[in-house]
Amino acid sequence: MASEQSTTAILERLIGFASVSSESNLDIVSWIEDYLSQYGVASRRIPDRSGRKASLLATIGPDDRAGVVLSAHTDVVPVAGQNWTSAPFAATRSADRIIGRGATDMKGFIASVLAHVPDFKAAATATPVHIALSYDEEVGCLGAPDLVAEIAGLRETPLLCIVGEPTGLGIGYAHKGKVARRVVVTGRGGHSALPHRAANAVSAAARIAAFLDELALRTAREGPHNAAFDPPYTTIHVGSLHGGSALNFVPDRAALEFEVRYTPGADAAALLAQVDAAIARERDRLKAQAPEADITVEDMASYPALMTAPDSPAVRAAQRLAGHAGPAMTVSFGTEAGIYAQAGIPTVVCGPGDIARAHKADEWIAVTELTAADTMMQRLASQLGKPAKVWMNDDKQ
Repeated sequence: MASEQSTTAILERLIGFASVSSESNLDIVSWIEDYLSQYGVASRRIPDRSGRKASLLATIGPDDRAGVVLSAHTDVVPVAGQNWTSAPFAATRSADRIIGRGATDMKGFIASVLAHVPDFKAAATATPVHIALSYDEEVGCLGAPDLVAEIAGLRETPLLCIVGEPTGLGIGYAHKGKVARRVVVTGRGGHSALPHRAANAVSAAARIAAFLDELALRTAREGPHNAAFDPPYTTIHVGSLHGGSALNFVPDRAALEFEVRYTPGADAAALLAQVDAAIARERDRLKAQAPEADITVEDMASYPALMTAPDSPAVRAAQRLAGHAGPAMTVSFGTEAGIYAQAGIPTVVCGPGDIARAHKADEWIAVTELTAADTMMQRLASQLGKPAKVWMNDDKQ
């Protein structure tokens, strides 16, 4: 049985890897590969096109049985500009806290999973455990699709996936989906005294931003609404708008970035079609002034919403494993869980720590929270000698 010390020691090692999304994650992947190999566990990489990053998939137990996926991301957000009181990529112990980038989001969960590899290996005779670690989750779940495709293609589709984002071990059964896009406007520059000879890119971008704001207000008012979420409707948000260089120059370029966070079941495609139509109108207006003008739209990130029935076997089984007697909940942040669910794998979000500490200076996780995660892993190990379809549906445990 894994000890608290082994989990904290592994976490300290993981924090030491500066696996920021903008950088390669192959060093942390290599370390985890070596760790797994010590216990005779084979793993395989799913690389990105550049070869600088990779997801990792390892199966413990029989590969011809339906199992459980333990999913996490190896990347973390940057620390630049944050006022840390200790080195962010060197774990610092302060009383009950372990401080470091990724401590709660989400290397604490990975550490607990890895600490229990010996337990899983000894126990997994009927239910396999699939350890699935992705890259670039923090910039739009970029590594998850290929990884999930590998898992969906296993000999037997898993019956449960636990995405270990920090929920205090509460069971998240749903979250909103997200689409993020960048709109680049190219106009025609000129002297501000002769604006009729130019095509103002900033003005066009501002009209698009105004349309997005009006659409956001209308969507909030008209719905659809889902009271399980805060706010209970799809949101549309303009996050940046840049353009122009001098007041006496008509700007020939502008860029804005916006996102849509949509509730499960909402028609995000219909909303985006309205946005596309508004952009097309602005493109036509610009081209009437300057034939060389254009507006291009770039996809920045997207992931589907998650909606797992709160009374499903997956949710009830996760509640028993986590020892969480409270009702399942929605979570306000996005995860890779929707990608798993879209592939037909029943999925929940459940992990140690608090999302409110994520992405901040002096990010931390409590040792007691890691201990609770260890107990969850021990409960899982105790079930692996039975088929998943048996113990997941046994509400009397």
